[in-house]
Amino acid sequence: MSLRDHPLLYVFLEAHDLAAQRRFLESDAGLPVLETDPDPRHRHGVVKYDAGTVILALNLSPASRFVPAADEGLTMVFAGGTEPRTDPHGHRYLLGAPGQPVAELRLRVDDLGASVAFYRDVLGLECERSAATATVRTAGVPLVLEQGPSGRHDTCLLVFHTGDIRKLRDELAGRGLTYSGRDVGSKEIGWTIRFTDPSGHRLCLYEPSEAALRWDSGRAVRAILAGSR
Repeated sequence: MSLRDHPLLYVFLEAHDLAAQRRFLESDAGLPVLETDPDPRHRHGVVKYDAGTVILALNLSPASRFVPAADEGLTMVFAGGTEPRTDPHGHRYLLGAPGQPVAELRLRVDDLGASVAFYRDVLGLECERSAATATVRTAGVPLVLEQGPSGRHDTCLLVFHTGDIRKLRDELAGRGLTYSGRDVGSKEIGWTIRFTDPSGHRLCLYEPSEAALRWDSGRAVRAILAGSR
């Protein structure tokens, strides 16, 4: 088993100024809101956005997480995107017309060869390499690996869906994957386990709970899994 048939489902972005982050994503990027969390005690997935074959979600973090400022290693490229933009928290974009879906995710990596080996041989994803980049095919939005300083790692998280997290965890461990925690975590949203790539970019396996699949964002999840987006 590999990640080849498992969509890259979520991109979580950390933010400390929720109002400013929302203005950027809703006004500048033109993304429609899928869901907001009415409970102020929750800090994860407080706002979720429809970005086509991937869902963008906001996590709340303290302002100290963003100091000193560092260049973000992830660039989110929207369909037709040619305008480089940086939001109030340093997350990077190439924007097109408002309301366009995310077309690809670009990750700067310290060692392109090591990164290609990780995504291809450990995660089992198809990679097409050129001199300075490699395109990693997922069951959803593609990843483009770019040679260069990998930048800030701890303010975004890429999340892959699975219907059986323990089975996939064990299969990937057999291919050489090392996880950040010893076991699968369980929350209202479902089950998760995290890991990092060779440059330190954070990734996650996620099995949604039945309750989460009934939420407004859950309908988008089901549509993505059905290939109807």
